[in-house]
Amino acid sequence: MFVIVTTGRDILKMKKALMHGHTAYMVTQFNVDNIKILQNLGYEVDVACCWNDDDSALSPEALKDRRKLLDDLGCRVIETASLRKIFNISELRTAYKQLKTEVENNKYEIVHTQSPIGGVICRLACKKARKLYGTKVIYAAHGFHFFKGAPLKNWLVFYNVEKYCSKFTDLLITINKEDYANAQKFKAKKVAYVPGAGVDTHKFVASDGAREKIRAELGIDADTNVLLSVGELIPRKNHIEVLKALAIMKKQGMLYSPDGDDRVEPKYKLKYLIAGRGKIAQELEHSIKEMGLEDYVMMLGFRRDVADVFAASDIYVFPSHQEGLPVALMEAMSVGLPVVCSRIRGNTDLIEEGKGGYLFDSHRESTLVQAIKKALADSPTARETMGNTNIEIMKNFDIQTVDNVMQDIYQNVIND
Repeated sequence: MFVIVTTGRDILKMKKALMHGHTAYMVTQFNVDNIKILQNLGYEVDVACCWNDDDSALSPEALKDRRKLLDDLGCRVIETASLRKIFNISELRTAYKQLKTEVENNKYEIVHTQSPIGGVICRLACKKARKLYGTKVIYAAHGFHFFKGAPLKNWLVFYNVEKYCSKFTDLLITINKEDYANAQKFKAKKVAYVPGAGVDTHKFVASDGAREKIRAELGIDADTNVLLSVGELIPRKNHIEVLKALAIMKKQGMLYSPDGDDRVEPKYKLKYLIAGRGKIAQELEHSIKEMGLEDYVMMLGFRRDVADVFAASDIYVFPSHQEGLPVALMEAMSVGLPVVCSRIRGNTDLIEEGKGGYLFDSHRESTLVQAIKKALADSPTARETMGNTNIEIMKNFDIQTVDNVMQDIYQNVIND
């Protein structure tokens, strides 16, 4: 925990820093502790982001809470144009001009930016300030768009763009092993590895009787296996793959139904819960009906009681196509859930096959079927062992560990 020493605007010649993200979600989900660290180091911290992003993973009520959080920290919020869509040139140009004006007028000593598109625009906007005022630019890559298995166009476009922008980067932060290796080929002054954004394991303490309470609320009995996915409902998160896998299992008679064929064995009694909000929510709901999965899948929407939902679940499913180092997966691991996840960069930094869970190909639902079957076939003791393995792994990614690393990083940038 950090104690904020100074947040007022009345202190003369106070050092200034800018925390930039493409959305309010990005800034408040991953950087609140970073803001507090900078404030403890004597910096007045402004925040720049697109606040009313149409694709926000936060509900309107949650957005208000996040805004109040920044206000309580004493941060001035600079609302910028959206930086989500690479071909929206008008929005990108507007955001560039907004950031350039703010950076040059405020003469920030440190600018911390992140996200592929936002990181590019912000670093370009800081070019003049770096020369004139010595502004130090930190870029945190939460997952390069080029990675093993990515389309060739990603390597042709994003690799070369990142390589070019690295010339205007004083410190490039990576959060997984593959990105760290690729970043060594760039021209940033320094490259660092940080174990993700950190997980606050104390955050996910379920209320008394949470498992029974949530299951009663959702109409799920005690002997049903509950699979859970938590996160933003966007194509990259690949929830559709789980639906396809369940449809295969249903077609093959593997899912328990009162009207099913008793001759097919084994039969798995399960519910798949999807918690979160996003732009493909209606598309997923349509797919559930089209595939005849209404008896097996429940869309929970945005939940404030995620810890209780974790407690009500048995297996965490993370089917994403692309990640840096996924916080949602780490949160599930931190509460001791065994995992079924895609075999991609970031996930493989966390899960070893058969140890904390099972891996599958995110583009082949047949491999997901096999992984789910393995997880369902495990005994309660085997699941508990996997869960305990995940809890131990997460100690290396604890929020306090990450905060200590970031404290050293900021201090080194300041003293460099």
